[in-house]
Amino acid sequence: MQIVELLRYARVPVRLNVKKGENVLILTDTSVEGVVYESLAAAVYEVPGIPTILIIPPLKAFGHELPEIAAAAILKADTLIAVCCVSVTHTDAVRKGLEAGVKYIAMGGVNSDILTHGAATADYADEVNRITNRFTEILTRGERVRATSTQGTDITFSIKGRKGYPLAGIFNPGTIACFPDGEAACAPVEGTAQGLIVVDTSMHHVGRCQSPIRLTVKDGRVVRIEGKEEAELLRKVLETRGDDNSYNIAEFAIGTNPEARCIGNPQEDKKALGSIHLAIGDNLSLGGSTYSRTHLDGVILKPTVYIDDRMIIDNGRPVIDLGK
Repeated sequence: MQIVELLRYARVPVRLNVKKGENVLILTDTSVEGVVYESLAAAVYEVPGIPTILIIPPLKAFGHELPEIAAAAILKADTLIAVCCVSVTHTDAVRKGLEAGVKYIAMGGVNSDILTHGAATADYADEVNRITNRFTEILTRGERVRATSTQGTDITFSIKGRKGYPLAGIFNPGTIACFPDGEAACAPVEGTAQGLIVVDTSMHHVGRCQSPIRLTVKDGRVVRIEGKEEAELLRKVLETRGDDNSYNIAEFAIGTNPEARCIGNPQEDKKALGSIHLAIGDNLSLGGSTYSRTHLDGVILKPTVYIDDRMIIDNGRPVIDLGK
């Protein structure tokens, strides 16, 4: 991997979010390639900012809390770039940092390939930002969602009163930035989701879904998990690393990045324009009211989506005006 190419794209989230003289904490773990966090540190130094790299052991699951030293370090930073093998977004440590005014760039699961191809190469200043804001407006105004797919997904839930969150690579107070980015997200109202979710692409802690995972949902919770090896792995993750709220339907999001690839890694798959993902577990970071030790995304590549009976995505193809 050419260091020049890594630095080229590491500059993107840094230049979008880091200002001269800021203290930037680059939080990573022992499973992440050194060239990835070192290229981010170099990009910060160019601003010029002051980068500090903190390396921790990998967390056991998305949503598990950070070590106390890492949580304390976040509060001392102006900006946090978290490039761990699992996302740390849905943790109290990050939420406390956001409340204290720390800017947050989430890069969970990013490796050298993801940092230099696909979603990372998109036009964030214009295209990704524009498309994301368009879908976010629809979510914020909407009250009810229905999502279906040819694989069998048929799920409905309320989003009445829930705010849409634009995740487009640029931090704004009240939101987060990710990289690579591109999604419009919201928290379904607890207890309202009913139906079937068929995860056909990838899922956190499972990876690529060679066989789909079928999640039966009743009154806002997953009550049955069916499928082959992937389903069995998900059951084990929830049983050994989760809690009772790990089965809560926590998030609905629409992918908004035209350059994102389907590579079997949900960190990029879920950004693909016209895809959706539904998460189970914690939703406090998205304006919900449910805490859990876990937050796991499952990606559906070619859904059909209705908001208040208006079709906005048809088999993975947006059918609304996305502007120019």
